[in-house]
Amino acid sequence: MIPLLSTIDQQMLDDGKNVVEEAGKQGIFLRLLGAMGVRINAAKHEDLFLKLNRLNSTREFTDIDFAGYSSQRKQVMKLLNQLGFEINQNALLMHGNARLLVHQTAKGYSADVFFDRLHYSHDVAWGNKQDSGRLHLTPFTIPPEDLALEKLQIHEINEKDIKDLIVLFTANTIGKSDGEGVINGAYIAETLADDWEFWYEVTGNLDKVRNFLSRYQSEGMVDASTQGVVLKRIDELTALMNDQPKSKKWQKRSEAGAEKKWWRDVEERSR
Repeated sequence: MIPLLSTIDQQMLDDGKNVVEEAGKQGIFLRLLGAMGVRINAAKHEDLFLKLNRLNSTREFTDIDFAGYSSQRKQVMKLLNQLGFEINQNALLMHGNARLLVHQTAKGYSADVFFDRLHYSHDVAWGNKQDSGRLHLTPFTIPPEDLALEKLQIHEINEKDIKDLIVLFTANTIGKSDGEGVINGAYIAETLADDWEFWYEVTGNLDKVRNFLSRYQSEGMVDASTQGVVLKRIDELTALMNDQPKSKKWQKRSEAGAEKKWWRDVEERSR
């Protein structure tokens, strides 16, 4: 059960799910990501959302974020038009095939569609075609390992992102294959084994989650049992990352280490 949301947050959550469902009826793959994706994935952990004070304002969702395939871009645009969304033409010129910005003017919110990948501090990719991509693995949201990578790729990670990661690690076990309620740690390890910069970012952000988790436990926001579960799962993921053989590309980049910039600068967005 998802905690009580403000009227507009509930409307946005319902609309987000409706778009995914309507897309599916037309053979279009759209999945939710960002704060809404985490909320849906960890819906059974409403108590933790509340204890962590993940809601620090009257609004939880600033917009709706969708993942899609560029091969279905025209179909996505047609569907969103049918559902009452207005396409931002300026954003269309700026972002081309990579991203679509639309507005629900009557309801007072916007939505983003990211095609094939997130392109921020580091790339989180899910493919560009329905027969070879990752969006079929889970209903409604991108797979939990991609939700985790979406947060872990952020160079200047904030407490909202850290709290989302704590909830994700509480709601999902660490495994070596895809499945409901499972973060595919083997997929994360394989992805990072070819990209030292992304690996280094994720390693550092996992350490930050550990540190904040300790603070939250001392402040009574997380109980000892939850802390133990999350730490165990972070350790399991870290072990998979460390054990995964690294590519020559990874090894070559590792030689320069952190003396060379390892992240991409991006514009600040709410997440």
